[in-house]
Amino acid sequence: MIIFLGLAVASLPTGIFGAEDIAGLLEMKGPAAKGIISEPSIVRESKLPNLPINPKQIEYLIDNPHVMLALAHLYAPFLDNYSVKIRSDHVVHIDEPGTLAGDAELVDTRPGRRVYLITGYYDVFNIRFNGDVVLVTMYSEQSENAAVSVDATAIAYFKIKSGFAGAVARLADFLFPKKVDERIERFVRAAETIAVAVHKDPAAAYTKLKVSGEVSAEELEEFGRTF
Repeated sequence: MIIFLGLAVASLPTGIFGAEDIAGLLEMKGPAAKGIISEPSIVRESKLPNLPINPKQIEYLIDNPHVMLALAHLYAPFLDNYSVKIRSDHVVHIDEPGTLAGDAELVDTRPGRRVYLITGYYDVFNIRFNGDVVLVTMYSEQSENAAVSVDATAIAYFKIKSGFAGAVARLADFLFPKKVDERIERFVRAAETIAVAVHKDPAAAYTKLKVSGEVSAEELEEFGRTF
């Protein structure tokens, strides 16, 4: 979800930040964290071009996963049944009962980029995959015919800790990437749906959030100022 799952600098092309840059950033978390980038189990990249929102708005959605999830409940009910909790140390706990759980720590924030280090597990057909993910979200403003939009890219580096052998290892090698890809596809659809909905009618989105009771008065006020 975080995998929601989140700008001079906003005008820079997303490709300006490379894997070496991220690996260097993770050195402060120790060699294991750096290894997620240098020797990942799988890597997935998702692109969301021409989202009809501005950089300030996408930053708000990325930095407020609780509001993003509430919007998903309203506009993207096909998304998996995630819950999020912001802990006192600002780590985001992500949970889908019986399926996955993880803690996402924001390790770098700057205009145009967020980098998260996520530790958790994912259960697929009674096989538990423990591991870490480095999630890099990059976004840049695009202007065409006076219309402002945002191109966003999310790159996820997965490092699986679980050790499997024989037939189970072969099954795991097939199942894990397949299930990850299915979840990413749903998340991308949800992000696009939410961006279009709040752009098309922000007043309606505000009202729906208020009626839902899922967001605080402060979150609602900030949403109103942003959209």
